[in-house]
Amino acid sequence: MKRMEQVGRAGWKLALLVAFVALNALAEKMPPLPAGAFTYAVIPDTQSYDGEGRTTKHGRAPGKGPTRNEKFDAIVKWLVANAEKENILFVSHTGDIVDVNNDFQWRFASNAMSRLDGKLPYAVVPGNHDMKNSGDTTLFQKYFPASRYAGNAWYAATFPGFKNSAGLFVSGNNANNICLFEQGQEKFAVVHLECNAPDVVLTWAEKELAKYPDRHVIVATHQDLGAIEAKDGRLLLNETAKLSKEELAKYEPDLSIFGRMKWHKCHGKDGNSGLDIWKKFTSRLKNAFLVVSGDQGMIKITRVDEKGVHGNMVYSLMQDTGGGFIRIFRFIPSEKVVRCYTIDPRKGGELVHSCYVWRDDLWFNFELPYPGTKGEKPVPPKMGAEAAPRRSAGGTSPAPSKTEEIYVPPERGKLEACAAIPADDPIAMRKVEWAGMGNVRDLGGLPGLGGKRVRKGRIYRSDGLNNNAAYRIPGTKKALPKSEWKGPGAPRIKPEAAKYVVETLGVKTDLDLRTDAETFGMTGSPLGEKVRWVHISSSEYNGIVKGRGRDAFIADFKVFLDEANYPIVFHCIAGADRTGSLACVLNGLLGVDADLLHRDWQYTWMGRKKPQQAPEKLWERLMTGLSTFEGATLNAKIENFVLSCGFTADDIAKFRKLMLE
Repeated sequence: MKRMEQVGRAGWKLALLVAFVALNALAEKMPPLPAGAFTYAVIPDTQSYDGEGRTTKHGRAPGKGPTRNEKFDAIVKWLVANAEKENILFVSHTGDIVDVNNDFQWRFASNAMSRLDGKLPYAVVPGNHDMKNSGDTTLFQKYFPASRYAGNAWYAATFPGFKNSAGLFVSGNNANNICLFEQGQEKFAVVHLECNAPDVVLTWAEKELAKYPDRHVIVATHQDLGAIEAKDGRLLLNETAKLSKEELAKYEPDLSIFGRMKWHKCHGKDGNSGLDIWKKFTSRLKNAFLVVSGDQGMIKITRVDEKGVHGNMVYSLMQDTGGGFIRIFRFIPSEKVVRCYTIDPRKGGELVHSCYVWRDDLWFNFELPYPGTKGEKPVPPKMGAEAAPRRSAGGTSPAPSKTEEIYVPPERGKLEACAAIPADDPIAMRKVEWAGMGNVRDLGGLPGLGGKRVRKGRIYRSDGLNNNAAYRIPGTKKALPKSEWKGPGAPRIKPEAAKYVVETLGVKTDLDLRTDAETFGMTGSPLGEKVRWVHISSSEYNGIVKGRGRDAFIADFKVFLDEANYPIVFHCIAGADRTGSLACVLNGLLGVDADLLHRDWQYTWMGRKKPQQAPEKLWERLMTGLSTFEGATLNAKIENFVLSCGFTADDIAKFRKLMLE
């Protein structure tokens, strides 16, 4: 018996070891740095201290033992260890270096950053926790004075300070500075602005930057983006605090409350909000490219892309997740692109793909056009190995590819090109923009059976073309009596886009997968009378293979077998569940392999108006339903499911002839 227990324990140890090795093998890190590339690194808020220096505000007692901050330690350790490998040319800390103004925390912060001295050029920005509300930065200047950096060629200028409206001398020494970094012909100036920098600071910075007309400008400051109105950040925090883990996993933030802040915390009436600084300073800089900030722990993360007054696109990015993450900007001159990654230094630089209610990778790992590119627009977030070695893709980032342009109807009139999408990305390249819609893709473009490709321009999938009818009690999931239903809902798709879809793309059929309640009052397609509206109340995931869901699929597939119906658009409400399930079956029948089907389904969730991380348990439900059919592969199981519905091999061959090229 004892021997059996020992064997059992040994087995568990072996299992744990195997699991540990497997997890490490799956760890996702940045792909190797491309030749000629260089890195700019950003440290957001590091105010996570313990020990004797811990904050005593709000009635909390000081911690025990020496002051410590494991997140800060891990950040500095990773930067030092990877300085050469990642070719890090500069590091900016965007403020809230400490939690409270005491010598314990400042001493720790100073010692931590000193490990970069002589190894990496860096600068720190005073946040609202690093100064008094009046703008007094006495302790910041004690540990991070201008004299600490004097003598370095990259430390170009500091603001001398001024007497504010309250008669205090503020903003001087190292509170505001300009630093330089470069590689070959690629030159940059980073202006570090204290939290809510006053007008005189902005005037000084603009004058100093005029000395560097050949340098791209990065603005590093503490408070820029967040809740536009102060109350909204607190409301969001209070709302999410009431949710269970399950509810939180489904929570979709209201993105309309985020943007450049209209409020500020420091310098009283002399201080400028994020919006003020944009209007008075950043938007006026001809060579401004990037703004990095932190501060907004209640919001965690957000982004604004906006052109300055000279037509240059400026990308503003805020990150204060509280996770101790580093934001990495890889400038790749040969590809004219900047790849942005978010990493966790406590996990050896593992990529971060989600945090709190932000469950979509596009907030954490994405691309920007290279600074100075004319007429640039944001490059769409790339999926899988295009952005990083994601689990489902395997391998490392492929070589850059040529691009193709997909023409889309904009909000205000004539057709123009959307951002160029890499032609060899089989998932993301198929996303198209129809003004007013949020989740539209061409079903075609993926590799199918026998080396053929699924035809583009034949079938489109989308979210609802109009809002669903009012059939529920407001604020609940309870149905109103049918006598009180109201509909149809207002169109989502803009008139110019609808005209484009019908007249240019030639769409003839609108296959609506929503229920009778959701389409109440509808008698035709929101695309107009030229388009045939086919309403078939359909099911999703494992429901598609049984009962009414199976019957609905049979009716749906008959639509796709009639060549007279093409081109076709099919949709539900969000274009994710019913639409995603049907898309998987259709493309699976055309020979698209299981990995691409899965990635395509994941991208469905990221293409919504309110993007979110794909809930994998739903994919598992779809796989569970299809697994009841025979076949060694997912494609074979899908084919046998279709055959079980009464369709013949000839029917399947006809569909493939219509859709493969």
